Amino acid sequence: MYTASLYAAFASLLHNKNSELAGKRVILFSYGSGLTATMFSLRLHEGQHPFSLSNIATVMNIAGKLKSRHEFAPEKFVETMHLMEHRYGAKDFVTSKDCSLLSPGTYYLTEVDSKYRRFYAKKDGNCTGNENGSVVNGH
Repeated sequence: MYTASLYAAFASLLHNKNSELAGKRVILFSYGSGLTATMFSLRLHEGQHPFSLSNIATVMNIAGKLKSRHEFAPEKFVETMHLMEHRYGAKDFVTSKDCSLLSPGTYYLTEVDSKYRRFYAKKDGNCTGNENGSVVNGH
């Protein structure tokens, strides 16, 4: 994660400190490789359910998501990174249809065609692509 790490850190803050955050200001700062940076602040208020800080932390279910992670050997990580390097900027390929490790409702890349169009599917409850849920370039 790159820019997403900012929001992962914010989610961690909500998960760990939600009962202490009402009325507090949080500053979020993200920077790139010297070209740009963004900083903004949020003032957190204890809203009414379902927008209360404690309910937001509960709905995010950070602890449950961390427990559902899958452990892989370092060799599998290296193998995956080699595949990603090979496909970076590539076209005319179809990805593995194995989505058994994805949560239901997750969108995943299925193909990049000769015109660099990206095709996605949405995982249904049966660990297969949902053809009715196929989308192209987000449409």
